[in-house]
Amino acid sequence: MTNITPPTDPDFFPLTELAKRFVNQLTQCRRLEIEVHEASEHHVLMELPYSEQHIGYPDTGVIHGGVITTLMDTACGCATICAIKKQFDSLEISPTLDLRVDYMKSAKPNQSVFVLAECYRLTSSIAFTRAIAYQDSIDDPIAHAVGAFMRISSEMIGDEFRDALMGEGDGPQFKKLNSQEELALSTQTSTTLKTKEPLDVKGIVKKASELNDFSYLLMHVPYAKFIGMSVERFGYELVFRLPANDHNIGNPVLPAIHGGVIAGFMEMSAIVQLMVFMHTEKVPKIVDFSIDYLRAGYHKDTFVECHITRQGRRVANVNINCWQSNRKQLIATARAHFLIE
Repeated sequence: MTNITPPTDPDFFPLTELAKRFVNQLTQCRRLEIEVHEASEHHVLMELPYSEQHIGYPDTGVIHGGVITTLMDTACGCATICAIKKQFDSLEISPTLDLRVDYMKSAKPNQSVFVLAECYRLTSSIAFTRAIAYQDSIDDPIAHAVGAFMRISSEMIGDEFRDALMGEGDGPQFKKLNSQEELALSTQTSTTLKTKEPLDVKGIVKKASELNDFSYLLMHVPYAKFIGMSVERFGYELVFRLPANDHNIGNPVLPAIHGGVIAGFMEMSAIVQLMVFMHTEKVPKIVDFSIDYLRAGYHKDTFVECHITRQGRRVANVNINCWQSNRKQLIATARAHFLIE
C-alpha cells in the first residue's frame, strides 16, 4: 500500500462521502487538512499531509506525537460512525472513552502520514477500534492504536449535525465559525525555525528557567503554538494551560475540544516537564501514550499538571492529569513513557 489513490467507483466504498462530511465538521481536522480516501463498514483510510506547523521536534523536523494521536483518534471515531451507520442505519456521536497509542518510530519529515482504522466490535454500549499509522508501507508502521468509544443515542446528535453528515446542511455554528481566523492561524506558525543548525535544547531550557518564562521554550515548538498552549511555574510545580480556541473544537454539537488535541496538549506538557526537571539535551521521544477520558472537555480553558513517577537512565514514566473548572474533577488522565537520550 505504498501508492494511495482515491477510489473511482463510489459504490465500492459507499461510506466515503459520509466520512468526508464527518471530518469536515471538525474544526481541528480542517486545520490539520486531514483527507478521507476510503470508508466502508469495515475500514477508514485517511491522509495527513506534512506541515511545519505540526513539528514537535524542531531539531529534526519530526511532527508531534499529538498530531498522530489526533489523526488516529479521528480515524477510529470515523470508523465507528461508519460501522454504526451500516449495521443499524443510524447516525450517532461516539465520544472516546480511552485510547492507547504505541509509537514504533518517528514519522519522516516532509512526507504524508496515512492511517487505516477499523471498528472491529460493536456492542449496545461500546465500540472497539484499532488503527495503524504509516507512511511508505502499512507493513512498516509508525504507530498502532486501540481505543474504545461510548455509543450515545442518535437523538443526542442534533438536527444540524445530522443534516450535515447527510449532506443536507452546513452543520453547527463551528462549521464556518471564524474562517478568517483559521486562515490566519494557518500562516501564524509558518515562520518556524528553518535553520539546519542543531537546536541547543539544554541552552533553551536553561534560559527559560532563568527567565522563569517557559513561553520561550514553547515558542521553539511549532505544535505548541499550533494548539495555543502556555505554561507557568509556581515553585517546583508547572501548570500548563490550553486556552479556549475555536480551532481546537472536535465536537461541534456540545461544543467540546477534540480528544486528540487534549491528548496532544497532555503529551506536550509531559515533554516540557521532563525537559525542565531532567535538564535533557534533546527533546524526549514518546514511546507510548495511554489516555482515559473521564468527562467532556468543553470549549473553555483547560489545565494540566504532570508527575514524573519514574526517572531511569533511558526511560521516564509520567502521569498526567487534566482538568477545567475544578482541579478535583479531572476530564482526562494519562500515562506515558518517554525515551531520554
